[in-house]
Amino acid sequence: MDGMAHSVVSRKAKRAPLSAPISINLELTSGCNIQCRHCYNFWREDPASFKDSVSMEKIDRLVAMIVASKVFHVILTGGEPLLNFPVMEYAARRLSEAGLSISTNSNLMLATPTKMERLRVAGLDHILTSLNSYDPATNDHMMNKPGALDRIKEGIRTTRAAGIRVSANMVISTPNAEHVYETARLAAALGVQKIFATRLVPSVTVEDPHGTILELDIAGARRAVEDLARAKRDFGIDVGTLISYPLCFLGDLATYADFVGRGCPAQTGNRMVLNANGDSHACTHEEENYGNVFEVGLTEAFGRMSRWHDGSYRYQGCAGCAYQEICGSGCRMAANSYYKRRDAQDPLFVGFDRIGVPYTLDIPAEIVQTVDRKAQVVVPPRIRFRQEDGYCLLNVRWANAFAVPTELAVFLREQQAAGTPFDMDDLPGLEGRRHLLYLLFKDAVEPVDDAVRTLLLERPRMGASVNPFDLPDSALRV
Repeated sequence: MDGMAHSVVSRKAKRAPLSAPISINLELTSGCNIQCRHCYNFWREDPASFKDSVSMEKIDRLVAMIVASKVFHVILTGGEPLLNFPVMEYAARRLSEAGLSISTNSNLMLATPTKMERLRVAGLDHILTSLNSYDPATNDHMMNKPGALDRIKEGIRTTRAAGIRVSANMVISTPNAEHVYETARLAAALGVQKIFATRLVPSVTVEDPHGTILELDIAGARRAVEDLARAKRDFGIDVGTLISYPLCFLGDLATYADFVGRGCPAQTGNRMVLNANGDSHACTHEEENYGNVFEVGLTEAFGRMSRWHDGSYRYQGCAGCAYQEICGSGCRMAANSYYKRRDAQDPLFVGFDRIGVPYTLDIPAEIVQTVDRKAQVVVPPRIRFRQEDGYCLLNVRWANAFAVPTELAVFLREQQAAGTPFDMDDLPGLEGRRHLLYLLFKDAVEPVDDAVRTLLLERPRMGASVNPFDLPDSALRV
């Protein structure tokens, strides 16, 4: 078993840290219309309190900083962002006009047809909402709000009617660990495109989560991922998690491939969190402030998060694991919640010798056929680039960005600017076939042939996911 885990050592050489985040969680207000029992902001005595809210003037300053730092994606969040609707609409429009993609986290209880239509016009096309159980009693208890489930369902219907895509996040802990399958059924029936089974990370204010309703033990987590995988098969809904599970806990990385690759956005530098007052964090669950961006600037605050980015918080028991760069030792704030150290083991850690089935990148047959018959492809205008130290980031859409060799990125930018089609023989270097397979798999290039392009575009669009350029040769299966 240990040999299998070591047989897939990553191709990735140690890269220089990112110069700026790929995406930013921007809190528009600390106020919220509910007071979830599991919320990391449970300190709010008054759930509707506007302790801090962003103004339009500050949005202008933030947009300038975000654009200068070449961030790709912004998530408008809270609290509940709809409580600060005029600024939410303004921020969506300003960010969209600046060329950034945007999304929103909202419980949707305050959604109205007019507000959703105005947000769609402003550039918003996706909202992540909360859906903690199909059972009203359980959902409403966890959200600490009678009638919450009915209002969320109505909010989902209203949002979808306005032409905005909806995903749902189910925070998993003891009360709802057995509700995943039926909640996914409800989400699919409501037209939700994807459901996340995200394990609860207890607030840092909780002294010991063990034995409380906030805990998700290994057995509960195992059932949750099994039920979610079954729901995907039965209901055709996309699945994932917003808090990474240790890959050793998953064990079978083929069966649970949907949970591989997201990793820890705080450790990769993919994510930065900005409070409504300008304070900054690497993770939504931490209290440490790395500087107010209105005082020190966005780049300086991000640079102060270096201990997150340089591997300092990895668990020493993960040393030698082939998947350490992808997994990041699981969730560091879960480790901190349970063991009061960010470099402690994830509470679901079981040891990397328990990885029994390695991760394989299954390239669909239509992609392989497209490449092997040397069909021409183009780089669509939606692809964005950002040069880093020794490599380049390629952004497909939203927060889905991944590192590629600079030489390859230069070629792709040139072809994009000229609108020139190409095939695998035109790519620089000696791995043209492999690289084009990866680019098509990640939806970074599109076939010129209309029929083939339509076929490939029918696949679910990817959010943040594994970077195939980081995988070993043995992980590719065609």
